[in-house]
Amino acid sequence: MDAGGVNAMDLAWCQAMQALLDRAEADDARGLVISGRPGCFSAGLNFKVLAGVPMPGVRETTDAFMETMKRGFLFPKPVIAASTGHAVAGGLMLMLAADIRLAADETSSRYGLNEATTGVPFLGGTLGICRYGIPAQHHTEFILQGRVLDARACAERGVVHELVEAGGLLERAGERLAELRDLSLEVYGTNKRLLREEAYESSVRMGKKFMDQAPQGNVFAAMGRRAA
Repeated sequence: MDAGGVNAMDLAWCQAMQALLDRAEADDARGLVISGRPGCFSAGLNFKVLAGVPMPGVRETTDAFMETMKRGFLFPKPVIAASTGHAVAGGLMLMLAADIRLAADETSSRYGLNEATTGVPFLGGTLGICRYGIPAQHHTEFILQGRVLDARACAERGVVHELVEAGGLLERAGERLAELRDLSLEVYGTNKRLLREEAYESSVRMGKKFMDQAPQGNVFAAMGRRAA
């Protein structure tokens, strides 16, 4: 991924990622490696842009974001996330959607779900991705309290699976993918849906149940005012 800056996600980013997933699913690739810019995997949705977008555009973007995360989570081939740096909010969700999560072994980058501090509730299937990818004993600090930690702390908690020297991340991702070369991709895709689809869909159903408690108006505009 290279959307410039902190790899913030907008509608164009979601559309480009979906096109990439289409190609990776259709071709003969045995899996997919998702990486970011040097020092930054992704900072999530671009609230600075979305703050000035009318509500129909905000809904279009958030719907596209949800669908992109779902496709990554249920992608029928192995997915490896290789992060050289910060992965926050939607950026960490994208990492959590992967099957194997690698991160640069350093302590300056930050990983976390800051929705608890930015005022955005988990009303949708992405909560299912977070609950699936984060060990249950750490749900409180990551999801409820919005703690943001470094890569080593995330590895200690099982949120990152392996720490790698930054310059060797893509090489290691290729090695991990090669270790899976004997898999039946047809069975892999089926088993992934059996394991994960209900985790996503149950969070969708729960989100609809609590939709009347969602913040009104453009939450990204409110985030921008708090950040100013």
